[in-house]
Amino acid sequence: MNQTIFVTGANGYLGTYVCKQLLKDGYRVVGLKYDHYASTIIDHENIQYLTCNITDDIDKQIGPDLKDKDISAVINTAALLGSSDYDKNYAVNAEGVAKLISFCKAAGIKRFIQISSVVVMKKFKGPYGETKLKGQEFLKASGLDYTVFVPAMILGPEGLGVNRILKNVYRLPFLVPLVGYGKQTQHPIFVKDFAKYIVKSLTVSAANSKTYQIAGDEVIPFKDFIALMLKIKGTKKMFVPVPPGLVKIMGKGFQKFQKVPLFTAEHVKGVLQDSKLDTSLIRKDLDFVPTPLAEALEYSLSIIGKNWDYYLKPREEKTISVD
Repeated sequence: MNQTIFVTGANGYLGTYVCKQLLKDGYRVVGLKYDHYASTIIDHENIQYLTCNITDDIDKQIGPDLKDKDISAVINTAALLGSSDYDKNYAVNAEGVAKLISFCKAAGIKRFIQISSVVVMKKFKGPYGETKLKGQEFLKASGLDYTVFVPAMILGPEGLGVNRILKNVYRLPFLVPLVGYGKQTQHPIFVKDFAKYIVKSLTVSAANSKTYQIAGDEVIPFKDFIALMLKIKGTKKMFVPVPPGLVKIMGKGFQKFQKVPLFTAEHVKGVLQDSKLDTSLIRKDLDFVPTPLAEALEYSLSIIGKNWDYYLKPREEKTISVD
């Protein structure tokens, strides 16, 4: 396949999986690098990385490097990490999308795939969700052939979500602090599934001008999700409810003093809202069949082991190989 796909956030968590799937399927990739606390670079002849800040003029930064490239589509996986500052979120999640749209139009790129968030569907969105929704709206009004994916929590070994949960679960010897009573639901999507169907949408005409909710096969209360994690790891613990107000205060402190916050006040508010996505449209258009939750979770936990702190801390950029 001679098609070249332009991927933003290519050295981040989801971006790396998307690039691996693209290479596996025979695409060429131009990946935009950005300052990431856990940057991953793929060593492969069919991927080229360029450093670019999508909040600035994109053509001025990388235009000369793309003169000989015939780019078929943009996949935007870029997102701001762990900030509650509205203006910073807007610069990446909304204005960044607007700048990418302008770049696509100038370069003659008609296909644009945008990664949104389940937060855009919730009553409390916070700065992240509000600006993600704004970027989504910019794209829908752009006139480009777009597809938007709205994912639930992205479950994978490198994901901040599952590693934050593990750190909290194993913080105390015999007890698991639980925000409220853990009745709010989660609907995780396995990161490998997510990358697979993002790439699949490139070649399915039915995906044009569609917004897909994407999640796994099971909607599960947060308490039961933790119980499943404990079962897989062969651990027994007692759940102890903690007042949400106290946890929000702790989140504000983590956000202020940690580069990669263990959790933020916004994360706490998010946990206290249900996640239940409708995957009927993506099943119909893309023949979506998710990996069973227990299987995806067992895979992720087997790789993480007891090293959740490793995945939560800034680390040196690493290079990986793919077949």
